[in-house]
Amino acid sequence: MALNRNHSEGGGVIVNNSENVLMTYDHVEFTFSDIEPMPDAFKGTKKGSVFLTPYRVIFVSKGKDALQSFMMPFYLLKDCEIKQPVFGANYIKGTVKAEAGGT
Repeated sequence: MALNRNHSEGGGVIVNNSENVLMTYDHVEFTFSDIEPMPDAFKGTKKGSVFLTPYRVIFVSKGKDALQSFMMPFYLLKDCEIKQPVFGANYIKGTVKAEAGGT
């Protein structure tokens, strides 16, 4: 996972030359939980867009927030579930593991 490494100044996403964006979803809310201690950049609900590539999911926030982008490679995603509540919006819930030796 990487924090604030995959966004451009204009609010777009930066991808490698070897990958392309398969799908984009706007008006997405992104929330972190079960982190101790919770860094300031991860507090609250973030709003923005999600970009899906063949290798990873990239969230790019809207506005000026400490979290501008968050990248999750598929091999670090665990226990993902798609939730479809009767009353409320659909959502995906899962765990992102930190990469060994990452900063």
